[in-house]
Amino acid sequence: MASLPIGRALSLACLLTPLLGACVAHGESSTGRASALATTVSRAITCKAGSPQRTTLDRFLAAEKARGADDQQIAAARAAYVGVSEAEMVNQGVRPQACTAEERAELRARMGRIRAGDFDRL
Repeated sequence: MASLPIGRALSLACLLTPLLGACVAHGESSTGRASALATTVSRAITCKAGSPQRTTLDRFLAAEKARGADDQQIAAARAAYVGVSEAEMVNQGVRPQACTAEERAELRARMGRIRAGDFDRL
């Protein structure tokens, strides 16, 4: 009887393994980088540390395409950017977070890189 719960746990672990791998590699994917970009842009706007250009998302997606992302990955990255941006806006409205001078300075530097088209260090 003890083997039955162990067998179920093992089956569950096998089913979740691909999902766990996706969580670990989150920052290495187009979707992960899009999420980081959206968080940075949203926080920079909130902290008055810079704003994106109108073409920021399109330039980011073009950079991802150049990195080798396929159409499905590009679509997922676009959806992640939009979803995270909307969530950040709602969260800031519900529970505003103050910005420190150090955070503002870091965000200004990041936004400078983003505005220059450097999406490698999000």
